[in-house]
Amino acid sequence: MALISSKNPSFLIFFCSPYSLSTLPSWNSNNTDCCSWEGITCDEVTGHVISLDLSGLQIRGRIDSESLFRLRSLQRLNLAYNEFAASPIPSGFDQLTSLTHLNLSRLPFYGQIPLEISRLTSLVSLDLSYTYYRNDSRILPLKLENPNIGTLVQNLSNLSELYLFRVNISAQGSEWGPAFFLSLPRLHKLSLRACGLSSSFYSSLSQFHFLSELDLSSNNLSSAVPSFPGSLHKLILRDSIYSSLSQLHFLSELDLSYNNLSSVMPNFIGNFSSLTVLRLQNCSLSGSLPSFLVNLSKLEHLDLSFNSFSGPIPSSYGNQLLNLKKIVLWNNLLNGTIPSSLFSLPSLQYLDLEGNKLGGRLDIIHNASSTQLEDIYLDRNNFQGMVPSFIFKLMKLRTISLSFNNFSGVVELESFQPLENLSFLDLSDNYLSIKDSGGNSNFVSFPQIRSLSLRSCNITEFPNFLRNQELMGKLDLSNNRITGGVPKWIWKVGNGTLYYLNLSRNALQRIEPPFLHVSFSDGVTLDLSFNKLEGSLPIPPPSTSFFSLSNNSFSGEIPVSICNTTSLEALDLSRNWFSGWIPQCLGKVSDGLKVLNLQGNAFSGTLLQTFKKGCNLQTVDLSENQLEGQVPRSLANCTMLEVLNLGKNQINDVFPSWVEALSQLRVLVLKSNKFHGQITLPQSNQSFPMLQIFDLSSNSFSGGLSSNMFQSWKAMIEEDKSQSKFLHRRLNSSRSIVYYQDTVTIVFKGLERKLTKILTIFTAIDLSNNCFHGVIPESIGILKSLRLLNISGNGFTGQIPTSLENLRELDSLDLSRNNISGEIPWQLTKLTFLSVLNLSQNQLVGSIPQIKQFSTFTNKSFEGNLGLCGPPLSRKCIPPPSVMLTLEDEASELDWKFMWIGFGVGYGAGMGVLFWTLTLWKKGNKEYNKFIDRMLSLIFVPRKYLL
Repeated sequence: MALISSKNPSFLIFFCSPYSLSTLPSWNSNNTDCCSWEGITCDEVTGHVISLDLSGLQIRGRIDSESLFRLRSLQRLNLAYNEFAASPIPSGFDQLTSLTHLNLSRLPFYGQIPLEISRLTSLVSLDLSYTYYRNDSRILPLKLENPNIGTLVQNLSNLSELYLFRVNISAQGSEWGPAFFLSLPRLHKLSLRACGLSSSFYSSLSQFHFLSELDLSSNNLSSAVPSFPGSLHKLILRDSIYSSLSQLHFLSELDLSYNNLSSVMPNFIGNFSSLTVLRLQNCSLSGSLPSFLVNLSKLEHLDLSFNSFSGPIPSSYGNQLLNLKKIVLWNNLLNGTIPSSLFSLPSLQYLDLEGNKLGGRLDIIHNASSTQLEDIYLDRNNFQGMVPSFIFKLMKLRTISLSFNNFSGVVELESFQPLENLSFLDLSDNYLSIKDSGGNSNFVSFPQIRSLSLRSCNITEFPNFLRNQELMGKLDLSNNRITGGVPKWIWKVGNGTLYYLNLSRNALQRIEPPFLHVSFSDGVTLDLSFNKLEGSLPIPPPSTSFFSLSNNSFSGEIPVSICNTTSLEALDLSRNWFSGWIPQCLGKVSDGLKVLNLQGNAFSGTLLQTFKKGCNLQTVDLSENQLEGQVPRSLANCTMLEVLNLGKNQINDVFPSWVEALSQLRVLVLKSNKFHGQITLPQSNQSFPMLQIFDLSSNSFSGGLSSNMFQSWKAMIEEDKSQSKFLHRRLNSSRSIVYYQDTVTIVFKGLERKLTKILTIFTAIDLSNNCFHGVIPESIGILKSLRLLNISGNGFTGQIPTSLENLRELDSLDLSRNNISGEIPWQLTKLTFLSVLNLSQNQLVGSIPQIKQFSTFTNKSFEGNLGLCGPPLSRKCIPPPSVMLTLEDEASELDWKFMWIGFGVGYGAGMGVLFWTLTLWKKGNKEYNKFIDRMLSLIFVPRKYLL
C-alpha cells in the first residue's frame, strides 16, 4: 500500500499485509493529506510529519526504511507491537536527527543494535525492549556488543528514559562504571530486565542521583541489595534474589513478584507509608491476608495474586484503604464471603478475585455504592444465588466475568443494555438461563461488546442483539441448546473484527448459505464441532487458524481448495462421513499446521505421502478409516510430532523403525492394521525418549522382544509425578490462544475407552493379538512408570518375569492367551495399585497367592490354567508326590519315643491329643502348622483323603 502526502511528497511507506488496510482505514481513503491519517501528527506551520505512532496495530509485512528516513522532521517514532518481517534494525536512523522519542519494542528485530542510534543526541526516550523469541534459530534477541552499552549512550546526555528489556548486554563484564552513569545525568527511568546482569552492576547504582524508576528483574544479581538513591520511588525486582529492603521507606512503588519469599509476608512492608503500588505476585506466600496492610493508607494498587493466602478477606481493607483503585487477589485459597465494604470503596476501579474458594450470595448486597468500578473478575469461585442486581447499576463497568460459579436463575439480556461501556461479558458455566426477550429494535443501543462468552447458559436461539455488534472479536455460545440453522448474518458479527467463534456442542442442523463469504481478521478460530450439521465440507476463509467440524454428519470428498487456507494451525474433521482420497496437498498446506485430525471417517486410498521439510505437525490422527499402503517415510520431516495415530485402517507395512528418530513422539498407535514382521528397536540409545503410549495391537507382528528394546524409553522409566499435566496443543493465533485437546482410544481394564484428556504421566504398552513369541524380557521391569501392560493373544513362552515387581504404578496387567508356564511369582503381590489382572489361558501351575491385591481378583483372572489351584478357583491344591515323599522322609527321622509316650497314656488321652492337635492346626502359626501337617499325613489321615 503506497501512501503519498500532498504536504510532504517524500513520505512513502510500504506495508504489504492486506490486514494493514483494515487496521488503518484512513490510510486507504481518497484523502491524500496524510496529516489527517491515523497515527500521524504534522507541524501546523510547515506541514511536515513530526510524529508517527503505529503501535499495537499488528501490521505485517515490511517497512521501506529508505522512505521512512526521509522524514527528517520526525520527532517521535513508535512502531511497537507490530509484526513486521524479521530483520536486523535497519541502518540509517542517524538521518532522523530531530528524534526525541524512539520506540522499537516488541518487534522481531534481532542482532546488533546499530551504532547510528548513538548519534541521536536529542533522544529523551529510547525503548528497544523485548524482541521476539521464535523457534527459528536464525532469529536471535537484540544485543549490545560492538557497540556496547557504554558506547551507545555516551552521547545521549538528554536521555531520561532507557528501556532495554531482554537486550543481551551480558558481555559488558566489568565495563559498568562511573563513565556510563556520568553519560546519563538526566536519567529518570531505567529498565534492564532480563539483560544477563551480574551483581557487579549493583555497586554503581548510587551514581544515578535522579533515578526515580528502576527495573532489574530476572537477572543474576546477588542477595546483597545496595543503597539506592533517595530519589528512587519505583523499584522492580521480580524474579531476583534479595535480602531486605527495610531501609527504603521512601518507595512509592514496589514489585517483588516471582520471588520465593518466606511463607509470611515481610512485616517491614507495613512501614512503607508512601507506597501506592505493591505487587507480590507468585511469591509463595501463605497464611491469612496481613492486617498491617491497612497502614498503607496511600495504597492504590494491590496485587497478591498466585499465592496461597487463605481465610477471609479482611473487611478492614474496604473500610481503611480508601485510595485503592485496583485489587488483584486471584488464584489463592481465600474463602468466606466478599466484604460488602469492598464495593463501597470510592476509588475502586478493578476487582479481581478469580480462582479462590469464595462463596455465599452476592444478591443480598444492596449497599454497593462504588460508581468507579470498571472491571469485576469473580470467576472460578463458589458464589450462589442470583446474579447481583447492583452490577447492573455500575454504569462504568467494562468487564463482567462470573464464569465457573454456582449462580442460578434467569438473566434477561436487556438487563445489560444500560451499561454503555460494557465490552467483556462472561457468564459461562453456571446454572443460569439466558433469555433474549426483545426483537431487533430493542438492541440497537445495546453496548458494543468485544468479547461475549455465554457457554452452558441454556440458550435456545441466537441472541438478536448480535446483529448490531460491530466490534465483537470473540463469541462463545458453545454447549447450549440452540437448534435449527446457523444464520448467514452470524458471519457479519463484528464487521470483520471477529476472530473467535465457538458454536460447538449445540443441536445445529444446517448452515444457511452463503458460508463465510465475508472477510475475517487474521488468526480466526471457528469451532462448529459436536452438532448435527450435514452436507458437503464448507471451506473456511484463508485467514482461519483453527477449524473444527468434528462429530457432525458432513459427507462427500474434501475438495483440494481446503489447501488454500494457508494460515491453518489446526484442522479437525474427525467423526464425520467424509470419503474418497485425502488431498495430498494437506501434507504441505501450511508451515504453521500443528494438528491434522481426520479420524473416524470413510477415507480410502493411500496415506498422505508428502510431508515437506520443516513440517511443524504435532498431531496426526488418521485412524478409523480405510486407508491402505505404507507409512510415508516423509513423516520423518515432522520432527515436532507428538501424536501419531494410524490405528484401524488397512495399512500393509512392516514396523516403521525410522519413527524412533522423532524425539518428541509421545503417542504411537498402529493397532488393527496389517503390519507384519519383526520389531527392530532400538537403532540407537536415543529412541522414543518421550514415548508414553505404544499400541501395536491386532496386527501380525512376529518374532521376539529384544532385551534392550525399552532401554531409552525415559518417559516410562523415570518416576516423576510432579509433572502431571494434560497433553494438548497450544495454538497461537494473532488475536487469541486456543488449546487443542488430544484424544486416543485404548483398551483399558478390558474395555475400549476414549481418553479425551491424556495425562503426561499415563503410560501404556499394548502388543496384544499379534504373533510375538519367545520369553518376556526381564528388561521390561525398568519401566517403573508403566500404568498398562497388555501382551495377550501372542505366543510368549517361559515364565512370568519377576522383574514385573518393579512396575509399582501398574494398574492393568494382561498376559492372557499365551503359552506362559511355571508358577505365579509371589513378587507380583507387591503391585499394590493393580486393579485388573488377567493371566487366563496359559500353562501356569501351583497355588495362587492369597495376599494383598490377589485376594480381590475373580476366577476370570486365572481360568484356563489347568495346573493352578486355590481360591478363587474351586480347585483345591494337592501336594505333588515329590513333596509327599519328602514329608515321609522327614517324618521317619522323628523321635519315635515321643510318639509311643502319646499312645501309652491310653486311648482316651490319644483322642484328646488328636483334638488338641487339630485345634492348633487351625489356630497355630505357619511353621507349627507345617509340623502338624506332616504328623497327620503320616499317622492319622490316609494320603488319598488329604485334598
